[in-house]
Order: sequence, then structure tokens, then C-alpha cells
Amino acid sequence: MKKWLFLIFLVLLALILVNRQRVFLRDPLATVWKSAQPDGSGAVKQQGVQVYINYSNDVLLIHEANPGGYTLLIQHWNKTPGTPVELKCIHWMACMTNADQASLLPMEPAGTYDPKVQMTDREVSYVDPQGASTRVQLR
Repeated sequence: MKKWLFLIFLVLLALILVNRQRVFLRDPLATVWKSAQPDGSGAVKQQGVQVYINYSNDVLLIHEANPGGYTLLIQHWNKTPGTPVELKCIHWMACMTNADQASLLPMEPAGTYDPKVQMTDREVSYVDPQGASTRVQLR
């Protein structure tokens, strides 16, 4: 029995390592701040937003409130906030996208919208199409 459990653990670990750009794990210590101002002044901590990160600190935000729920993904390779086309999740634990560079539906169609995404290993910030600034503090 112990050998089977160990073997299953090794297989799961190998799957996570191979798909490390696609697998997002929940960061329970992360916080999301939102401000109506583009400069981020007067930011208010958002309740109920789950933050997931992958190996390269791409950020996945899931807010399940009704109404107003959303799923938002920001990746280093294109820095365009959007909703993933395909996303599989184990509730409150992990999510997996369809590819290393996941297909996204952008927040706003191509045009004059500039999300002003800034990404570091500790923080991600962007401006939504309405001009509100959102800042995610990781770990």
C-alpha cells in the first residue's frame, strides 16, 4: 500500500514539474487591492478574490461573487489581462490552463486600451478599461 501511494505521489509530482507553466497553485497569503484611481491611491483590500500563481509568477485571479464574478489571467509573455479560454480547477487548490501560453479573451478588444501591467516576483499591477487600478501582492 505504501509503495502505491509513493508511486502515485511521484507521478503527480512529475506531472506538475512537466506542466509547471500551466499549473497554478493557490497563494493563500496573497492580497488584492483595488482603487478607483489609476495611480492606485485610496486602494481597498478586495475580499473573496482567490489568487493563484505558477512557476514563473503569472497570476490567475478568481472571484466567485454573484453578481460581479470574474476570472482573470495575467502572463509575463504578453502582459495582457484576460479571461482564459479553457481552465480546469480543483476548487481552492489548483488550476490548469490549456497551454503554457494560455489562450485569452482580452478584457478590452485591441485598440487604445493600455493595461499598464507591471510584474515583479512580489507584486502585479494593472489598470482595467474603466481606469481602476488593481494591485496583487504575492506571498
